[in-house]
Amino acid sequence: MVKRRASDRNMFERVAGLLILVWLTLNLTGSGFAEGAWLTLSKAQEQGLQFLVAGEYTGEVTATFLGDCTLGGLESRKNSSLGFVQRIEENGYAFPFRNLLARTGKDDLTVANLEGVLSDRKLKKVPKEYNFIGPTAYTEILKAGSIDCANLANNHSHDYGDEGYADTKAALEEAGIAWIGTDEPAVWRNPEGLMIGFLGVGSSLSGNRYTRFRSQAEALKELGCAAIVTVMHAGTEYSYSPPDSFQEQISRRAAECGSCLVIGHHPHVVQGLSTVDGIPVVYSLGNCSFGGTTHARDHDALMVQAVFRFREGELKGMDLHFYPISMTSDSRYNNYSPRMLEGEDAQRVLEKMRKSTGTDVGEWTETEGAVYSLDWP
Repeated sequence: MVKRRASDRNMFERVAGLLILVWLTLNLTGSGFAEGAWLTLSKAQEQGLQFLVAGEYTGEVTATFLGDCTLGGLESRKNSSLGFVQRIEENGYAFPFRNLLARTGKDDLTVANLEGVLSDRKLKKVPKEYNFIGPTAYTEILKAGSIDCANLANNHSHDYGDEGYADTKAALEEAGIAWIGTDEPAVWRNPEGLMIGFLGVGSSLSGNRYTRFRSQAEALKELGCAAIVTVMHAGTEYSYSPPDSFQEQISRRAAECGSCLVIGHHPHVVQGLSTVDGIPVVYSLGNCSFGGTTHARDHDALMVQAVFRFREGELKGMDLHFYPISMTSDSRYNNYSPRMLEGEDAQRVLEKMRKSTGTDVGEWTETEGAVYSLDWP
């Protein structure tokens, strides 16, 4: 740590405070979003935010994580009477996440995995079985759900090639929504200056992918992030038994690179929790508002809230609150509007987690969900 004379430190703090105020003024997300500001790592570095760490911050930060979300679907089913597009036309942009707002609307930040492309252009599909797309206006769905960051590090963000990926990022930025990609980490900063970094992994961490990931993690540390979260899109689809080789590799290397939490999705079903080198890994949240199918094999899913506890700018522990949800609020078919589960239904989902990894995440309560706590010295 660099030591400064008192006069230099006072000047540094005044300049830092002014820059933080300007940055927050320019970058605060729109109305209805949680208080705080987001930037990609490169933009944060360009604006000279290095070393402006809120070293005295003591308090909590609550981050909500949602699983697989597809805002749109297959072009061939665009006019389907039960499809995502029709549900939005009938019910409006607030429909998909209306039942989760009691949590996402009261946290500090919300991150959802966005599977698919947002574009208004006629683009060529890449050769694969499923290609998901929706109009750029669907960013209003995320805003209505108080979702302020979309993870694009997944196997559907390039369903329409690099052009589709670029359109998605541009649409999110135009709407004031942050994004995480394998090409760029994201940085969140609270009004006191405390920063949390987010890394995205879309497949594995082998070879050049690991070199890039490690470099990004080091850059987040140098920027001054007090915590780093890895968002992992990996695993075997419809398997309830993690980790597979990719999940194991990613979790281990995320821990080695300084992550304090790994949040996973991709298998489309609930998988459990374990600790890897002392850090918690949630392997799969399952589906959330998933427009990719009308009838899913399993409606059970999870919403996770991580409450990070900081003392004088250092992470001292976290409480993971597991809230069981159903990916649909209509038991007959997927209507793309998830709902909170209660009672026996909630316990059923938590039992799936326990059977998956053997880790007990605690008893469910209506107000707190099921809570798993970790503390560090």
